[in-house]
Amino acid sequence: MALIGPGVQVSVIDESFYAVSNLGMTPMIFVATSKNKTSGTGSGTAAGTTSSTVGSVYAISSQRELTATFGNPTFASDSSGNMLHGAETNEYGLFAAYSLLGVSNRVYVVRADVDLAELNGTSSRPVGTPASGTYWLDLSNTKFGIKEWNKSTQTFTVKTPKLPITTEVTSGVPKTSFGSIGDYAIVAYSNTSNKLYYKTRSNTWVQVGLANSESGDGAWVTSNPTIQGTKTNVTLTQNETFTINGSSVSLTGTTMASMATDINNANIQGVSSAVVDGVVEIYGNYTADGNADSTSDGSIVLAASTPGTPLADVGIDTGTYYVPKCHVGESYDLPLFETSSSTPRPTGSIWIQTTAVNNGADFAVKLYSDTTGAFTSQTVPVYDTHHQAIFNLDKSGGGSTLLNTDLYVQVNSSEDTEVANQGDSSVVTGKAIDYHVFKRNVGDGLAVSATSPVALGSTPFTNSEKFTIQESVPGQERLNSPVEVTLGGTGGDDFVAAVSAAGLNYVSASYDSTTDKITLSHSLGGEIRLKDVTGTPVVDAKLGTSFASAYGLNEDETTTFAGSTTSGNANVADNLYVAPSGSNPAADVVISGWEKLSYEANTIAPVQDPEDGTLWYDTNLEADILVHNGSAFVGYQNGGTDIRGFNLANTDPNGPILSATEPETQSDNTILVSGDIWIDTSDLENYPKIYRFDDSQVEGKKFVLIDTTDQTSSDGVLFADARYHTGASLDVVEDVNSTIKDLLTDNYLDLDAPDPTIYPKGMLLFNTRRSGYNVKKFVKSKFSRANFASTTDYPTLPTEKDAWVTQSGNKEDGSPYMGRKAQRQVVVKALQSSITSNTAIREEQREFNVIACPGYPETIDEMETLNSDRGFTAFVVGDTPFRLAPNTTAINAYGLNTNSAATNGEDGLTTNNSFTGVYYPSGFTSDLAGNNVVVPPSHMALRVIALNDDVAFPWFAPAGTRRGIVDNASGVGTINAITGEFETIGTSNTLKDACATARINPVTFINGVGLSVFGQKTRQEASSALDRINVARLVNFVRNQLDKIAKPFIFEPNDQLTRNELKQSVESFMLELVAQRGLYDFAVVCDETNNTAARIDRNELYVDVAIEPVKAVEFIFIPVRLKNTGEIAQL
Repeated sequence: MALIGPGVQVSVIDESFYAVSNLGMTPMIFVATSKNKTSGTGSGTAAGTTSSTVGSVYAISSQRELTATFGNPTFASDSSGNMLHGAETNEYGLFAAYSLLGVSNRVYVVRADVDLAELNGTSSRPVGTPASGTYWLDLSNTKFGIKEWNKSTQTFTVKTPKLPITTEVTSGVPKTSFGSIGDYAIVAYSNTSNKLYYKTRSNTWVQVGLANSESGDGAWVTSNPTIQGTKTNVTLTQNETFTINGSSVSLTGTTMASMATDINNANIQGVSSAVVDGVVEIYGNYTADGNADSTSDGSIVLAASTPGTPLADVGIDTGTYYVPKCHVGESYDLPLFETSSSTPRPTGSIWIQTTAVNNGADFAVKLYSDTTGAFTSQTVPVYDTHHQAIFNLDKSGGGSTLLNTDLYVQVNSSEDTEVANQGDSSVVTGKAIDYHVFKRNVGDGLAVSATSPVALGSTPFTNSEKFTIQESVPGQERLNSPVEVTLGGTGGDDFVAAVSAAGLNYVSASYDSTTDKITLSHSLGGEIRLKDVTGTPVVDAKLGTSFASAYGLNEDETTTFAGSTTSGNANVADNLYVAPSGSNPAADVVISGWEKLSYEANTIAPVQDPEDGTLWYDTNLEADILVHNGSAFVGYQNGGTDIRGFNLANTDPNGPILSATEPETQSDNTILVSGDIWIDTSDLENYPKIYRFDDSQVEGKKFVLIDTTDQTSSDGVLFADARYHTGASLDVVEDVNSTIKDLLTDNYLDLDAPDPTIYPKGMLLFNTRRSGYNVKKFVKSKFSRANFASTTDYPTLPTEKDAWVTQSGNKEDGSPYMGRKAQRQVVVKALQSSITSNTAIREEQREFNVIACPGYPETIDEMETLNSDRGFTAFVVGDTPFRLAPNTTAINAYGLNTNSAATNGEDGLTTNNSFTGVYYPSGFTSDLAGNNVVVPPSHMALRVIALNDDVAFPWFAPAGTRRGIVDNASGVGTINAITGEFETIGTSNTLKDACATARINPVTFINGVGLSVFGQKTRQEASSALDRINVARLVNFVRNQLDKIAKPFIFEPNDQLTRNELKQSVESFMLELVAQRGLYDFAVVCDETNNTAARIDRNELYVDVAIEPVKAVEFIFIPVRLKNTGEIAQL
């Protein structure tokens, strides 16, 4: 402010610009870790390892803070505790940061978006944990109580049913190709009805207990003969006779076949005949009536008549026989099938033993709890009916003490019997055996009721119409006899009054006039059955079958109801079900507190899909290979005669032969044929080496190596995702994997399979989706309209929308990343992304002068780009591979990239950057748990650089015996690529020379000193001052400091005063570097010579600086001359 009166005004102008002192070595380290690790504090999740913090930049100041944020660095071991050196799941970067923080107090850490725990190899697909409350029918531990009778031995044999998977079932019945004659099967995986089937001698499956052929596959009761002759090739006499159930049969021919025809032509109820295996067999069903009474009993009475003895001639005795029977009962309810009993039964009769003792039925139903994280076994008895279950589970309470966790299994859910009225065979179905698991669906101890789902309407009933009610009562296994209810009016109240007047014990009715609905209840939680007798009062009460669920299902389940085909139908009453077809006495509907249990049936515990994006390192050594047949890629054995003339149908029946040695036969020990595929597993580092057998080649060279980099010719092989299963409906997580053998003759392809029109006939397709030894990612809704929108190109989508997608991918030459390299590629891509896509690390407020990604030379390109984006103010510390052999040839090939690698990685170095240094070999040290582990060279180099900057300056060489000492490793060496073992080496002069030639800095052991970094070359190929690390880091420092010095002058007047001030500041900084042995000399120009009028008009100010950096001593020559005595004194 200007003075008006006399006085003094003092102002201060700050012109003391200087560069901020160097903060020392501050690195930016990129790491890969497991996800959601436990904090190093011992409890809680390490914040830096969650999904939400991926890519976040953490400024860490201590080892304690590092482990609290990212957990303790971990290293993989095998099941015996042996450390897996060089494993791709080791947390190299995190351990390097931990070691560095032992001598430093600031490290920036960025975690890549990859979960190393997911890359731990497994042969099983990753899954999600089931939801709490999930029920599982454990098929591997469930017994179905099936016992088959043998008439000859008079004993029962326990039968274990086969369990066909989804692809082995059609229309709910096992396929004819599944199982063998005489087998039993239960369709349990895809159907909660659990029907029991038997495979007959005609190779068809029939449901056990069925009496007629309604299933279309014949009847079980006639699948075994009731009567079987003992003689073969008998010549009979025409016109001889015998009787069956009182009906005469006269022979019209002399053969056994004509005898069977004559029996069939006699049209005897429930009786038929055939000649099987040379003997006469007579079959009967439950309508056969040998007693000629009013009720069929499934008996056949054979009697002789004159003339002749045809029955005896074919080896059949006269007498009474009984058809095969299916008996359902407890262990103490032994069926009387013996010959000595009043109703002996033939071979093939069945006893379903409903109690667990002595191999009876024992259902292993288990319930999952997220509290315990485990499935626990439930008590699941087996009964015939709901009311039998109520009686046995709550004898005195009649249902009032049942809990909504109670379960039971109903056998023969149709409740059909084997009894028929004479002459009415159409009503007989027999005990069709199935196993339905039911669960109590009402609250503990509550009444069971059903309410009209819709309003009754005006005068819904007709006076005097009748219906019956059956109710369950305590202490009684059967329902009470039907009680007839007669309506005395036409309204809802009249319905209630009629029920009240019927004298029922536990059943009551109520009418809500507001909603105009009727409710029927069983006060104890028992069972009610209703049937219209005259008129339709039950239907009129809106409690008929059109308002009921299918038997056992709840109204909100997805199913086809009697009255609707929608799910969750509001017009279906709770607890109201269509009555079983075999209800005795007959009923229309059932009101019950039991509903069919929703569960998963499998031999393994049920799971949910894994999270979208879950990784799976598939360790299965198996391969699904397809072949181009000229128009499409098809299963290998479906390729017909290929372009080489090989008949692929004759190749190995189990697919490609995977072996460490050249095979001499196919996998089934038959001879090799042209076209057989062998995949060599002796060198898993370079898997897959694929060979094709060609019998026309000379002996010893018949297996011809296929070029895995050839994706253009008929002799080549394409690596791509094509399919996971043999069909579009199979679940890629839960269904059993289609076998490689199945895939050989299957042509199914996923929608994203390679386009066959751009590849030649004869080319192989190595299906990476189904083949193992790579890394896959679970992709939710992969095959949805969102991804395949065109209905023209994709008119139909597969049922299974999810997919496993190969994440490890292929190399630049088209060959795949496999095994360890597949794991590594996934980690590398995540690390590269964390560098290239991260904007936060490019912001000026974060100052760092070293960049590293320990263990991953593949990221050098990305780190160099980051450094360029930041104005080359940092130095990149790179690694060599763990498995780089310790010889001149290998080191030169790697460092000079004589293998022509396309990018930096395990195959070679392509970088020629002045601000990058690479080190060799790897180190050997101990992790936080005390285990001996192998660490990348940068683990040692980073700490050496930090120690260098602590005792000297960045422009001092971080090498040698003064500032290059390695104190965080006890040895150096490489990992043997074949054995996986770490081999210690002593870096010889020859090896050090090779490293120097390859522009790689060796870490070596020096006697009397220990381990030391003994090189300081950058990756710059041209000879200049910048081919040394000390100079490169000096330039990094100068760039950074000059930026800070100049920044305060922005927006100052562009005049001589400003230029002089800036020049003075720069010169002061340079003088300091001279004093600190960073420069020999320098020159600074900032005047009119380099700040012309044109530049000034463009608002530009130029400061030209020339420096002569101090070089490090790397070569010391000491000639020693020998002199005679006294000569030196004369000099």
